[in-house]
Amino acid sequence: MNKLWIGIIAVVVIVVGVWWFNGGSSSVSLLPGSSASPSVSATKTPGVANRTPTPTVTSNLSYSQLVAQYGSNRIQFNSSCQASPNSMVLKNGTGILLDNRSNTTQVISLNGATYTLIPYGYRVVTLTSSSLPRDIGISCNNTANASLVKLQANISGE
Repeated sequence: MNKLWIGIIAVVVIVVGVWWFNGGSSSVSLLPGSSASPSVSATKTPGVANRTPTPTVTSNLSYSQLVAQYGSNRIQFNSSCQASPNSMVLKNGTGILLDNRSNTTQVISLNGATYTLIPYGYRVVTLTSSSLPRDIGISCNNTANASLVKLQANISGE
């Protein structure tokens, strides 16, 4: 009877460990090369606060390659949630790189979506709207409108 209880306890410990490793969620991480949404080109998934996060990257591009690709279409957030740049004008359907340059997790909200960026994490999002022009306020944690994107019609087709 003792061996049966030890086996049951071992199974429970394993199940709880897997649940904890997934951050208390039953969802499974994305495999490299897959994407949660067609508008997301690259992302680092959030990690658990008490351990060193191991990001899952959904792009074959490195961080340096993404910075080169997106150039000025990048918004960086520091540890105080100050955004740089604090405003920009983009065409509808343009991708931007949201870039957490701090050693703390930042929650970025824009255009009705929320993204959790781990320390030094990043995410590429595509900004679209059916009503243009449109001002999109970007919030970081409790800082509302840390940055503002003025989204305009893409009449050139670029």
